[in-house]
Amino acid sequence: VSTQSTWGLMDKKIQDDGSEEPEEKKELSPEEKEMLKRLEKGELELVDSKKTGGKSAINNDPKYEQYTLMGYEVNPKLGLVYKDLDNISKQRKAIFTLLKSLGSNLLHGKSLMNVSMPVTIFDTMSLLERSAGDYIYAPIYAEKMYEAEDPVDKMKYAVAMTVASLHLNLSQKKPFNPIWGETFQGKIGNLNVWCEQTSHHPPISHLLLDCEHYTIDAKHQFTLSTYPNSATFKCLGHRRIVLKDKAKTTYIIDFPWAETKGFMFGARVFSYKGNIRIRDKTNKLYAQLRLNAGEKSFAEGLFKGQDARNDFFKGLITKNKALLKDMSRKAFYSKDMISYVEGLWIDYVMIDGDKYWEIDKVPFVPLVREPNPLPSDSLYRNDLKALISGSLEESQKQKEIMEEIQRNDRKLRDLAKKKKQLLSLIHI
Repeated sequence: VSTQSTWGLMDKKIQDDGSEEPEEKKELSPEEKEMLKRLEKGELELVDSKKTGGKSAINNDPKYEQYTLMGYEVNPKLGLVYKDLDNISKQRKAIFTLLKSLGSNLLHGKSLMNVSMPVTIFDTMSLLERSAGDYIYAPIYAEKMYEAEDPVDKMKYAVAMTVASLHLNLSQKKPFNPIWGETFQGKIGNLNVWCEQTSHHPPISHLLLDCEHYTIDAKHQFTLSTYPNSATFKCLGHRRIVLKDKAKTTYIIDFPWAETKGFMFGARVFSYKGNIRIRDKTNKLYAQLRLNAGEKSFAEGLFKGQDARNDFFKGLITKNKALLKDMSRKAFYSKDMISYVEGLWIDYVMIDGDKYWEIDKVPFVPLVREPNPLPSDSLYRNDLKALISGSLEESQKQKEIMEEIQRNDRKLRDLAKKKKQLLSLIHI
């Protein structure tokens, strides 16, 4: 079985006599050239997987930390184990305070997206910026989708891009919830990024990313529900990619849900559950991946006594939608299966024996904030600015002021809605 990487810079062709064919010199993209320059200067490093739970080309600048597995260690059986004890201690103190004030609401799966939390456990970014960071592999893989002619090849790159994004933005620090009408602007390479908070309750964000060869739009409705010692996190809505090819090939992507255990005691462990579903609406092609599949990869299956890995996934590409209903072992031997997919979502994606993504070999293109955005941009939030400057007390004060404004605005909207309903009854 071939395990060659399909990432252009890493390919080595093998001739019939077993020797390596001289590699073709390929024109590097601007992002690749910049990466090589920074490697030479020592600004980039490869981080040991024993320290981060995975390897990734990262910048020494802390602003790239959210794109790596910094702070995590891999436990093959349990998942990603968070090791920042200082942050865990702060979070547990905050949760204990909430337990006393909110009581049983925290113990029965109630949503916490609208619960006020202390800024001591917050990240220095809004949820809009964090959401935009999920697309830093798009300039690589969406471009390959556009260039590929075979719909199956396009789908393979869509699968690789989707799985590659799973390890991004796993920071255990809470982002700032955007207020209604808040925006974020930035760029990922040549990809323009616009985000807006379009609903306060339920909290909903819309994203639009656009460049010459493709457009990505998404609706994110995040839900966070807590239980005695765990929490589940779901992103409802959709992600859609529209290629600017002749067929306007369109993909709809549904993401899995996540679980974090150990909020109050024990190890803090993160893992994904459920399925990834990708639909090529233009060519009636489907991909489905089952995460935390509870099985071994082909290579691991050769070694007896080795436990199945928590980060293992498997799936397939097919035109037969009915094949996806149960994803039983029988489905993977069906003549309707076009391609077989498996891998470790913190490490690699393999499709039909070829690696399409490897965390330590495929560089991402970092998200860069727009220097002069709209006045509604997250960049201008007083609570966020105060936290970035290191003033926790001022940040908490500004956060509470903004939350009170939001509550008053909601009361006014509810009052206007009641007045409208009353007027409609009078006219009747």
